[in-house]
Amino acid sequence: MHESGADPAAFERFYAESAPSIRAFILRHCGDRGSVDDLFQITFIKFLASRMASTPQAPEARSYLYRIASNVIADHGRMLQRRERLRGALQDTRRQAWQQPESSHPELREALGELSVREQQLLWLIYAEGFSHKEVASIMKVSQASVKVLAFRARKKLAARLTEGGIRA
Repeated sequence: MHESGADPAAFERFYAESAPSIRAFILRHCGDRGSVDDLFQITFIKFLASRMASTPQAPEARSYLYRIASNVIADHGRMLQRRERLRGALQDTRRQAWQQPESSHPELREALGELSVREQQLLWLIYAEGFSHKEVASIMKVSQASVKVLAFRARKKLAARLTEGGIRA
């Protein structure tokens, strides 16, 4: 728990009393049934990391737990929406840039095709979707510093491929 003076028995009582209703709340409000257990665990982990964990018997502890669960559900929903946007964007990209007729920028399509899928996704998220490096880091589950390095390398690699193909990058 957050503070060393916390009472484990008090938390166990709090958990026993609140767990069934929190699980039901998450189940009712989460569009992704397969994620209910994960969201439930995240909710309690966040509660345990809070100052409120040292006083679970406080009247406001239960409402605080519901606020955490609500935020966890919202975060999860946003993540699912971004994932769907990314899937759609990648499909559109493949149709428009990678699978266009030969007469439409074949050098660019070829150069992009030589990048790894990860590099293609990274460049798409930054330049086509307009995500910040922080957002891309979250989406791709890498550090923000890694996004900067990976983006630099992917741009350099793409520029080299285009130059090799006779296009000034």
